[in-house]
Amino acid sequence: MTSVLVLNSGFLPVDIISDREAISLIYQNKAYPVVESEREMRSPSVTIKVPYVLALFTYNTVHKRKVKFSRLNVLYRDDQVCQYCGKQFNINELTVDHVIPKSRWKEVKRTSKRNWTNWLNCVAACKWCNNKKGNKLLDEAHMKLINKPYEPKYMPFLEITHKEAEKKGWLPFCNYNVRLVYR
Repeated sequence: MTSVLVLNSGFLPVDIISDREAISLIYQNKAYPVVESEREMRSPSVTIKVPYVLALFTYNTVHKRKVKFSRLNVLYRDDQVCQYCGKQFNINELTVDHVIPKSRWKEVKRTSKRNWTNWLNCVAACKWCNNKKGNKLLDEAHMKLINKPYEPKYMPFLEITHKEAEKKGWLPFCNYNVRLVYR
């Protein structure tokens, strides 16, 4: 079984489905193939090429969702780039660093509220930079942030590995509503 990228009628990616679901949508006249593979599905009366990409005839909505704070979303927000050295890493090579360390929060913010783990205080950092900074403040560690942390208002709806998108011819359709992940 293969996965098929589904585009809405405006050619924006909205889902990834199985090849069987894709054939069903084509057969029901709800979608049409945009990029076909060499594989075929056969029944006694019909032979249909399995698409890599299909487009829906009528659906034109794009889902929007509130962005939840998580380690993974911080790494995605920062495009898997260490916010101290500027190098891009695979997800498993990155950590999340607290700009104002937990141990220094009360001293800097002069509050006992435990809200140090949030969008505005967390950034992606490579292991080397995170260790170098330790529990120091930026000026004490002689480090600067490349980008100021922010709370994203939008995150892409689909996450696809770059390798899969390239292999299946999805790259031309992955400009909006898709996060390409390098693993």
